[in-house]
Amino acid sequence: MSLLIPSLPDLDSHWLRVAHHLGARPDTADPHPGSGGHTRSGPVTTADGGPGWLRIWCAPRSDGAVWEGPALAAHLFDEHVPRPTLLAEATWDGEDDDRWAVQAHLYERLPAPPLSPGPALHQAPDLPEQWWEDLAGAVASIGGVPPHPERRVLDQGYVHRIPDVLPEFAGEDLTVGHWETAHGDLHWANLTAAPLRIIDWEGWGTAPAGFDAALLYLYSLPVPEVARRVHAEFAALLDTPAGRLARLAVAAEIVQAAEHDDAHARLEPHVRRHLAHLL
Repeated sequence: MSLLIPSLPDLDSHWLRVAHHLGARPDTADPHPGSGGHTRSGPVTTADGGPGWLRIWCAPRSDGAVWEGPALAAHLFDEHVPRPTLLAEATWDGEDDDRWAVQAHLYERLPAPPLSPGPALHQAPDLPEQWWEDLAGAVASIGGVPPHPERRVLDQGYVHRIPDVLPEFAGEDLTVGHWETAHGDLHWANLTAAPLRIIDWEGWGTAPAGFDAALLYLYSLPVPEVARRVHAEFAALLDTPAGRLARLAVAAEIVQAAEHDDAHARLEPHVRRHLAHLL
């Protein structure tokens, strides 16, 4: 489905307009802004009267792996990977500013919000044992999907450049021995409870084995009791040479992000202490 709308940056108006285009009724006039100001999301009532959640985001192009991520995820991942149901999508280019393209996804509305407003955890959630079992099963199911030839979370070139960010690891063999499919952004703002759902599937693809577990673990470090639980749940992935390399890759991403993002800057000291153990 394609839609022409005016140029950015008035995403609030675009969000309202695309809701009507998809036959949905906005349940708010003030959609939530996302990181960097390039997204808007909020509750809607779908054309059949059900609760929905509409998310739009903008980027400099309207094709490529990121744009195709949610639809491909809906096609390739089975019921063992709990995701919000994708109900409809639309993509369009700005009429007055062709530097931008915008994509919208209409999902079922989940009964519970994400477990954290930001990627890093800052207080321990009350999660039942079944939630942890379901999460472990979901991560295993994601990793079991054959790697997609055109989708990568990161590549060997990035891993080889880790010493540019973390010079204390220069001289190590950073060759990835095993690649597997990963969500690629498995942090606490992309997880819900009651029931477990994993959200934001734009960037999934191939990553070093153990990448999802490593990412969740490092974003749990501010709450040691939860970090210990994540480590215990995914020890078979984390406590291996491949898992150590995955942790280095995630740490490098966090340290880079800390240069221009306050939330990652607050997380960086926890990551630095963890890196000292990896040495």
